Amino acid sequence: MGKFWKIIGVIVALWVIASVLSNFIATDWRDKIAVIPLEGTIVSSDLSGLVPRSTLLSKTVVDFIKEAEKDDTIKGILLEINSPGGTVVASKEIVQAIKEAQKPVVAYIREIGTSGAYWVASASDFVISDELSLTGSIGVVSTFLEFSELLEEYGVTYEGLKTGKYKDVGSPFRKMTDEERTILLGKMQKIHDAFVKDVAANRDLDEQQVASLATGIYYLGSEALELGLIDAVGSRDDALNKTKELANIKDAEELVFKERHYLGDLLGRLSTFSFYHLGRGIGRELQLISIDERQRPFSL
Repeated sequence: MGKFWKIIGVIVALWVIASVLSNFIATDWRDKIAVIPLEGTIVSSDLSGLVPRSTLLSKTVVDFIKEAEKDDTIKGILLEINSPGGTVVASKEIVQAIKEAQKPVVAYIREIGTSGAYWVASASDFVISDELSLTGSIGVVSTFLEFSELLEEYGVTYEGLKTGKYKDVGSPFRKMTDEERTILLGKMQKIHDAFVKDVAANRDLDEQQVASLATGIYYLGSEALELGLIDAVGSRDDALNKTKELANIKDAEELVFKERHYLGDLLGRLSTFSFYHLGRGIGRELQLISIDERQRPFSL
């Protein structure tokens, strides 16, 4: 019996050694360009459901950038952007990760790279977009539903108990006061100013110049080039070649980063989803804060 287990041990050891050697031999040490897609609305978390929607978690992109930074065979990073923007903090997290990257980063705006997604692109070393793509749209938005008159028409009244004067700002069950509107607009203006200031720094533009462009309107790629919001108009191949140029390499393999989904992820998401909505059910009567019920985070 002891001899049998010795044989098994030798076989297992040989298998492990063979696997390690085969992986080492098969390792591709050629230069690579990391291709990181940015598609959909940029958010910091998504507890809305199990069915994937057109959202992009900022943590996913940040982790991809950090992973590319650690891989010595990766010489540059190409961001493929097709996003209308997203929430403020989520966009800012990706911007910060790009700024901290030591390897050259090129942003390619395919069809749309506006608002928060443009902020991300502006932090790159070089920005290329199609001449007909949508770029820019520098601004902040926060939307509220308000149907107090509809409730009144059907004889439904609203009574909100609160311990803070502004605790129910943005409630859809009553009209917002002028004072509350001024307060919220003031907060949005601070975010807007920070957005403008950072874009100006990223693009080496005068802050007043960027402020004059920050009307929320989007620009076509050809217009954005004239305004200094991007560096060139071109194709994805142009963006890839520019990445190689900045990385000082002539040829490279593309390494596309994609989010992997496993059974454990699905089960974990199901658990989170269940407890999240259970919490919502409990919290409907006594709300400390429920940003999902009253308003969404400020969005870019």
